[in-house]
Amino acid sequence: MEKNEDYAKLEYWDRRFEQEKCYEWLCDFDAFSQLVLKRLKQLKPNPRILHVGCGSSQLSMRLYDAGFHDITNVDFSEVLISSSKARYGEGYPEMRWICDDMTSLCRLPSKSYDVVLEKATIEALLVGEKSPWSPSDSALKMVDDVFSSINRVLTSSGLFLSISFTQPHFRVPALLRRSDWGVEVEEFGDQFHFYCYVVRMDRDTDAAVREKYGRLAVDWLREIGNE
Repeated sequence: MEKNEDYAKLEYWDRRFEQEKCYEWLCDFDAFSQLVLKRLKQLKPNPRILHVGCGSSQLSMRLYDAGFHDITNVDFSEVLISSSKARYGEGYPEMRWICDDMTSLCRLPSKSYDVVLEKATIEALLVGEKSPWSPSDSALKMVDDVFSSINRVLTSSGLFLSISFTQPHFRVPALLRRSDWGVEVEEFGDQFHFYCYVVRMDRDTDAAVREKYGRLAVDWLREIGNE
């Protein structure tokens, strides 16, 4: 039986992707499509999109079918990347698949994407945490590395969209660790509430948002080493 901490291990995902063809974490694309498509349509035609931690989700394929063809999918499982190339290469010829780690994205050039998308991947990296109120130094370094790599590959007017079940009073302070990001929150879902965190490279966070969430779960804003 799988344990939560397994979600952070490459070996677990390699085994899983040897069998798994498709799985959607949180919810299907239809649940948040309007939020994402609204943002994408505000950008230049055919924006360069990077989907990090793509897994076996159909998110990229749904975006491709909606007319967005310049999509790069990244996952740290070579098993997943190889099988996805074989499965989707013919039907989605303009789509790219790259094995890389989202804490570095070392195989991707700087300022090469207009949009970065992730869905529940950050949660998988933090499964070993004991409390969302008191992140460890390793958790803070993890999010710093992820956000730094995302910031590096985005253009100066880029957009980062994070689809998540993590509540805003935990996620927004984590995002505010980067003082140069403009952060917004959109909620969706009926019975269960999920969130789309919208981050702009060319805007500041609204003062009311910064004031509201800067006072909650403040350990997400502390310096590493000050536990």
